[in-house]
Amino acid sequence: MRKSSLSKWRNINKQVDRVLLSVLLFLIAFVGSALLDNRMFLDRGIGSVKYHTFEELLEINPDTVAWLSVDGTHIDHPVVQGKDNFEYLDKAFTGGFYAGGSLFMDCHNRKDFSDKYNIIHGHHMIGGAMFGDLDRFLDPDFFRQNNMGTLRTPEYDYDLVILAAGEFDAYDPEIYGASGSIPRDRILTQGRSVRKAELAEAEQVVALSTCSGDMTDNRIVVFCSMINKRDHE
Repeated sequence: MRKSSLSKWRNINKQVDRVLLSVLLFLIAFVGSALLDNRMFLDRGIGSVKYHTFEELLEINPDTVAWLSVDGTHIDHPVVQGKDNFEYLDKAFTGGFYAGGSLFMDCHNRKDFSDKYNIIHGHHMIGGAMFGDLDRFLDPDFFRQNNMGTLRTPEYDYDLVILAAGEFDAYDPEIYGASGSIPRDRILTQGRSVRKAELAEAEQVVALSTCSGDMTDNRIVVFCSMINKRDHE
């Protein structure tokens, strides 16, 4: 009985070891793939997409709504709008699977950026990929020294002025609600860095949102005023 029991336990241990080894190998492969994916993004850009004309971008992806650039960061990417806020979480601009997804406009906004309050979502990735540089605006020195960007749409170009940056809950109805109004009071009370005068005068805002990277529901949000609207160059 003892030999039989010992043999039984040895077989169980072997099976457990095989399962643990399989899980470990899967995790190693998954992490390695994510790091390689991220490295390839930094080296070549997402799908090697470079900004040329919107005619070309729309040929690649009809969901294209804008091109976003933020000074002092790696942010210089196309923006899409999917049928919901899940489609582009792991979908590259070119249509294939990509763990970093794409920058995408909130599905509740009008795709021509005519709303007073617009939201663009993106993953917080290492090395500044996608929206990985947004947390830099939480640093007061970086916030003071970097305050401009550009939003290009098929019809118009806008200059962006960084108004504020802060951490907010992903379920905050004022930040992520569909009311369309600019949540000035919420930004003032919870924003870590705020240019109050510019915020008070802002007539149209785009909020850049990403996860905080701490495995919580916290989100880092950078608010930008859309100014100097002009015909697309």
